[in-house]
Amino acid sequence: MNKKQKPNIELTVPDLKMMKKITFLSLIVLVITISAFAQGGPNGLLMPKFIKATDNSTSTVLTNLSKERHFFRELPADSELSLLKDIVFHESKSIDGDPMSLKMDVITYTDNKTRPCVVYVIGGGFSFAAKERNLYDRHKIAKAGYVVASVQYHVINTGIYSDAVKDVKAAIRCLRANAKEYGIAPENIAVWGESAGGYLAAMVGTTNGVNNFEEGENLNQSSDVKAVVDAYGLSDLTKIGADYDEDAANAHFTVISPDGQFIPGKNSGLTSLDKPEVVAKANPITYIDKSDPPFLLFHGTQDMAVSPSQTLLLHDALREKGVLSTRYVLEGAGHASGEFSDPQVINIIIDFLDKHLKNQ
Repeated sequence: MNKKQKPNIELTVPDLKMMKKITFLSLIVLVITISAFAQGGPNGLLMPKFIKATDNSTSTVLTNLSKERHFFRELPADSELSLLKDIVFHESKSIDGDPMSLKMDVITYTDNKTRPCVVYVIGGGFSFAAKERNLYDRHKIAKAGYVVASVQYHVINTGIYSDAVKDVKAAIRCLRANAKEYGIAPENIAVWGESAGGYLAAMVGTTNGVNNFEEGENLNQSSDVKAVVDAYGLSDLTKIGADYDEDAANAHFTVISPDGQFIPGKNSGLTSLDKPEVVAKANPITYIDKSDPPFLLFHGTQDMAVSPSQTLLLHDALREKGVLSTRYVLEGAGHASGEFSDPQVINIIIDFLDKHLKNQ
């Protein structure tokens, strides 16, 4: 495996002089994220006027976290890690019947040792799945002794929620089938996602052993995971705006809202309230049983895109069924804000992964 020998570039948002070095892709993502939740945005969502406080009595509140965001274009030039790009793990079709080749980027080591693997699922409002993003955080986890694979998945224009869950599971099976090539200990795989990716991570974790989401290649391999990290992900889509004012909450229940389109399909003409039985199948809480892997959940108190109670609903449901669940609340953090890259948060993730993938 060849290591990319490009200079390392680390950027922080507050430093305006460095903004010119942020990748073009990151700028596009920023613009889309802001517009998606602006008043009267193209998907109909509204910026909440307020956010109700949630019950954090079973969660740990983290304060005084850094708001800086960091970006890498490439791995550090002197890194012992290698970034393998555009590995096709699944051949599929879009909702319109067009062929799709789903790809992943894998951070692995250049030695011959085997290590646990973390499958990373990026967010993007169910509208895009740019596997190249958040390389800084992925690098931090990889440096702690993990192979980290960032995966693509179906989005609104190409599929529905079940397609995306199948994609992530296909990636896990592919990694197990090629464990030797990537230096993976195949019995020790976790999934980690943020926002829409957090939702998909939760779906993957609660559907260990559910054959309805198994499709594609390497079906002789398991897609089960041993641990789940879910940062500000959705759970019950019928309550996604529960912490907001009525107008902002109801804006999610239209035929053009991202979460609405991703469940029944972009051309269905349905909202996420129209067919409760369909939405129930898209809810990770539906599948919880006591055999599920341990969960680590994060949410910011100032999240204006996904109600903070979404991870609390999942946390409570997991605990009720006897599943180990730990939830952290980031005081003052917004949706996908810099606090989630704070060293304290990264170290909590690493400690959780170490406990369940290494120290068994």
